[in-house]
Amino acid sequence: MIKIYGNKMSNNTNKVLYTAGLLEIEYEFQHMDFQKDLKTPEFLKINPVGKIPALVDGSFTLFESGAISRYLCDKHKSSLYPKDIQKRALVDQWIDFSNIHIGINMSKVAWNRAWAPKMGLPADERSIKDGEKFLSQFLPIVDKQLSKNKYISGHDLTLADVSLLVALDYAEPGKVDLGGYKNVIKWREALQKEEFYTSVGFHASLK
Repeated sequence: MIKIYGNKMSNNTNKVLYTAGLLEIEYEFQHMDFQKDLKTPEFLKINPVGKIPALVDGSFTLFESGAISRYLCDKHKSSLYPKDIQKRALVDQWIDFSNIHIGINMSKVAWNRAWAPKMGLPADERSIKDGEKFLSQFLPIVDKQLSKNKYISGHDLTLADVSLLVALDYAEPGKVDLGGYKNVIKWREALQKEEFYTSVGFHASLK
């Protein structure tokens, strides 16, 4: 059985957990405390960067959420990461778009609005403003794409949807209003009802 090291407050961890859930893979989950566990000698042997998530599959170790997700899909011959070169390229395109344009900016806002204050750190209002500015620029592109397709890269559920879904998980803690994006909301609400999503319990972990 594979072992996944992570923390469900981390969207990169949840990217791997959502993927494993969609693939119906049995796994052992090792919760990692951000302050205590990431720099231990034992964990640094698995991931010398000292970050999560990380995966152990027998004698094989792997880190970086995208690499882990693609590995799991390839190992289980899943259409979540298609073999066709053009379909795969479109999936990669929307993965990159979601990570760079949605995920990074959503994280900026959520960090400064939700987590920095809890840690007694000052919020960076400029970072919040910049994040919201770019989200208002790029979320309409996502909404338009989802007006034409059931899923972000086409008619099939793929890793691109997983990447976008975890990026948007930070909307609530970041108090980012998605109300103007009806196609995003419809797509998101449908996926949030699925077992792969509810079993992780990200929003429950915020309470």
